[in-house]
Amino acid sequence: MTTPQSVLRKSAVLGAALALAGVTATVQAQEASAAPAYVNLTVASPGGAPIYAKPTSSSTRYGKEPYKTTLRIQCSTTKTPSGARWFRIYDSQPTAWVWSGHFPSLVHNPKECFPG
Repeated sequence: MTTPQSVLRKSAVLGAALALAGVTATVQAQEASAAPAYVNLTVASPGGAPIYAKPTSSSTRYGKEPYKTTLRIQCSTTKTPSGARWFRIYDSQPTAWVWSGHFPSLVHNPKECFPG
């Protein structure tokens, strides 16, 4: 038989669990929204950094950014045919990509372009 105390206890536990889930979801949403729109990276390759239409060197090449040019990088991905890390250039029309090997090594890569 269910007593009023056991019903109250179960309700309190359920309420606490829902509150904790709500706080966790809020913190995760704030962390995701707190990610910067872009990071600045400077080309480290003396020969410059070629810019491509897609994150693969077999795609259309738009041009080349010279050595020591600072680029605004929106995000990065390794979901490429080669598995290599590529950076998407922020606010580029049309969308443009550059291989990460043309930049200094990073402790923390820019956010993932295609999460999930």
